[in-house]
Amino acid sequence: MSEQYNTQVSEHYAAYRPPIHRKILQDIFPENQRFSTGLDIGCGTGTSTEALSHFCENVIGLEPSEAMLAQVTPHENISFLQGTAESIPLGEQSIDVVSFAGSLSYAKSSTLSTELARVCRPDALIVVYDFEVKLEQFLNKLGAAIPPRSSSYNHAENFEGDSNLHELKVSKAEITLPVTSEELAHVLFSSSRRYSALVERFGKGSSFSRVVEALIKLSHNHQISIDTYHSTYRLKVSESFSI
Repeated sequence: MSEQYNTQVSEHYAAYRPPIHRKILQDIFPENQRFSTGLDIGCGTGTSTEALSHFCENVIGLEPSEAMLAQVTPHENISFLQGTAESIPLGEQSIDVVSFAGSLSYAKSSTLSTELARVCRPDALIVVYDFEVKLEQFLNKLGAAIPPRSSSYNHAENFEGDSNLHELKVSKAEITLPVTSEELAHVLFSSSRRYSALVERFGKGSSFSRVVEALIKLSHNHQISIDTYHSTYRLKVSESFSI
């Protein structure tokens, strides 16, 4: 894909992001749950960090990519650090909740549990979650279907088998979110594969507005379905795994 296409995909990605992260966290945390300090590992451009900030007094987003961190949006109670989960640049027992939003498969290492035990307070909650937005029906109706692509990616990746963590809950669910035709079009155009298929179907230049018009003809308001996956854990307190 050309640099121009990459730029346009990024613009659609930034134009509208459905509040999936916050919705998932609302389903995980008890009502009115508040934490003092949260840590979002593998935070990317900060979307998941911003979602976690609604449940914490202060949040730290940790991300190894300088390019990703260059795109974060400043928030009053959020700070960002460049680094990895193998060596978290934070002090001991400073974190009340840790989130991995689709990042655990990249963050896993032989030292991850040890680092979590070091930076987390004894009763800290560890949350792993991911999701898959189901958009095939809309692409099919628009005549821009994309052939399925095989992938080894596991949306349900978690800490199963880690003897240092106590599993609280593992869950898979489906949520729906209402979106307008314009919002849905932004979501559809925010992937390079979908972007290419839509441009091929609707032509260059005004493809976005044509897609919006086509979606309006289908319905003025739409519901997108999202498969969600989440697991929660606490640290096991034992003599052999003490800080």
